[in-house]
Amino acid sequence: MKLVRLLLSVALVGGVALAQQPIIKNGVRFVMAQDLVKASVQGGVRTEDFIQSPRAVQTGDILREEITVQNVKGRAISELTVGIPIPRETVLSGSVTPDSARWKVAYSVDGGRTYSPKPMQEVKAMENSKPVLRQQLAPPESYTNVRWTVANLAKDETLKLSFRVRVK
Repeated sequence: MKLVRLLLSVALVGGVALAQQPIIKNGVRFVMAQDLVKASVQGGVRTEDFIQSPRAVQTGDILREEITVQNVKGRAISELTVGIPIPRETVLSGSVTPDSARWKVAYSVDGGRTYSPKPMQEVKAMENSKPVLRQQLAPPESYTNVRWTVANLAKDETLKLSFRVRVK
């Protein structure tokens, strides 16, 4: 399995979004972008506008974290894995795309050490007046990383991977 671990993060520093320059690693070109999502309703129709690389964000703002993945190797790439940390001072909020039969999406709650499509976490509970640890589904607010895995990325193929976060 070929693992391309990409630790791209779009940091929020003093409320300002900082994007990174394109990176080429193992024959794959990665470009990270962060857009502020502005939703509005016009004539009863909900629309979204995207402000690229916003200069400032506020608590409650929704951001789209998007990574463009392009195969520049000259041949197909097998078992491509792309993992991205969820930016600090944000929480996962909304869909992760693509999530299909072709791309498998998994999440981490431990900083990217382990991944699962449905991460679990230990919680303390009382059973027969004794404290016990139980496993339960982790809430999306506890996710720290998103990872996509594809069996095959064709020669010259380009895909856009994205997820949304809410600023804390």
